[in-house]
Amino acid sequence: MSEKKNVDVIQLWKLPNNFFQLETIEDQFDVIKSITVKAPKTTGVRSRTSISLYDDFLAASFFLITLGLPMLLAFCYTVCIVSYIRGQADYLSYLGYLIAINLVLSLHPKPRDLRHTRLALAIIRYFTYEIVIDRDDPLTKDMGTIDVFNPNTKCQYKHNPIVCLACPHGIFNYGAIIWCCISKWIIGREQYTGAASVVQYVPGLRYMNCLIWAIDVDRRSIKKCLQKPYSSDKSGLKNEKERSKMRGAGMLGMVPDGILGAFRCKVGVDELIIGKRRGLMRICAEEGATVYGAWFFGTTDMLTVVQDPFGIMETISRKLQAGMMFFYGRFFLPIPRRVPVTLVCKPYECEKNAAPTKEQVEDIHQNVYGGLLKVYEDLKIYSGYPDRK
Repeated sequence: MSEKKNVDVIQLWKLPNNFFQLETIEDQFDVIKSITVKAPKTTGVRSRTSISLYDDFLAASFFLITLGLPMLLAFCYTVCIVSYIRGQADYLSYLGYLIAINLVLSLHPKPRDLRHTRLALAIIRYFTYEIVIDRDDPLTKDMGTIDVFNPNTKCQYKHNPIVCLACPHGIFNYGAIIWCCISKWIIGREQYTGAASVVQYVPGLRYMNCLIWAIDVDRRSIKKCLQKPYSSDKSGLKNEKERSKMRGAGMLGMVPDGILGAFRCKVGVDELIIGKRRGLMRICAEEGATVYGAWFFGTTDMLTVVQDPFGIMETISRKLQAGMMFFYGRFFLPIPRRVPVTLVCKPYECEKNAAPTKEQVEDIHQNVYGGLLKVYEDLKIYSGYPDRK
């Protein structure tokens, strides 16, 4: 393993409260520059930063609503159904009320966008979020600088569509969710995120969509997203109408290990479980995408899965294409632990090919995940997890 000499770290947890409200994009990049330093080598897990009670309350409330509310409703449904089966007829009316509440929580209008808000900053600070960048890689050297809006830089080469692979899944990859809030200043684009459509109707959990902008993960939806025209012109980006037009322009985030990765998640263990399907890699080849293999250190330490020894919940989850499991974190509640999260990534440019062969698709797969493994080993010493394997 060769030692990296030109490595920076963007300490996003230092962003000021008014970052998203600054007058110009240039002012915002001046702030990013001020919190970018040469990455120091670490000998152990990074210390988490101290945060205000307000930030802690804001982030914890969001976690309780998005993670805790679905678990509470599931518990209430179970109580009502079991009680009715045992002959307590009154619980049938309670079940009717519960269904009505569920429908209201599933269908009521929700905020369209919470990405560039105080909530996003609170979650960034909650996880002491940092991004480690290898400046010697031509595809990452401009990340976190205003040059990401320059169409002539390597990271925007030919305006290629971008696919970000967020690894590992964990219970919830909050590092990837934070990335959605900050990607505009790191890579010059904002992204959609592939997710099961049912997520948009689960009470509580559906508010995640205000941060990730979920789309279905079928082939048609993915290709439509990647083919959306992208403009590198930074003028007008402060205008909400113009910003909506460039929503997810040519950029999609996916979590490749999916439900299996969630059920196999273990605290203190970094593991990526990829199946034999190569559909996404085929689409990347067809669209000539640049694929960013990304690893979010700390993801598996956030929450602990309550293991089902019979695999029933995993089977149901696979059928519904949505994770159904019990888990806990801080205070034994569905609130993630305050572990430091660090992002490292390795891009790979796919040559556009309208009809790639099976061998060509497999070659892309090996290059993407081989590159991710290498950057994991090379940069973990700068990420606060030097002993992870």
